[in-house]
Amino acid sequence: MKVLDSGMPEETYWNSLFDIKAILAWLNVTGEISPIAEIGCGYGTFTVPIAAIAGGTLHAFDIDPVMMERARHNAEGAYLQNVEFHERDVLERGTGLPSESMRTVLLFNILHSAENRLLLTEASRVLQPLGSLFIIHWRKDITTPRGPSMVSRPDLSTVLGLADGLDLFFRGNSRTIPPYHWGMQMIKGDPGENLNTARDK
Repeated sequence: MKVLDSGMPEETYWNSLFDIKAILAWLNVTGEISPIAEIGCGYGTFTVPIAAIAGGTLHAFDIDPVMMERARHNAEGAYLQNVEFHERDVLERGTGLPSESMRTVLLFNILHSAENRLLLTEASRVLQPLGSLFIIHWRKDITTPRGPSMVSRPDLSTVLGLADGLDLFFRGNSRTIPPYHWGMQMIKGDPGENLNTARDK
């Protein structure tokens, strides 16, 4: 089941819409964030640089065989051997990863459908206790050159509502990532420091 409005433009143009260095800095990519599950890897725009820095295993999922082949090609071009690619309908079948097996889950530009809670539920299932879920999406406060309809784009409050009861907690790590995106981090299973309030740093 494809996420609505998920058509991809040409790769070079797509990559130009992100400040990849700024996003990597916000993620604070180190070896300690592995193993990683990335749901909706696309061209491997983030798969490749994150896997190169983190060093540990990154499981990259996508439903589109063309995207999967391109991402695999890009990983091979970067001489990476720590990426495992899964052509899989995660909405229909989940990731297939063992429960509590991941330290990090990435949901980038994918939470804009009626099935968003399913993705968050699967993220919570595979995360280890105190593991991190990172979400990036198109901003809805400005016009952007790509992205789904404004009404379908999530904001912080929307995500917090969808995550209610899933053992995922917001701890204040949310920010605008110029030029066109915003991001937030959630932690699995840390209610003692629950800061589930809609705010943006």
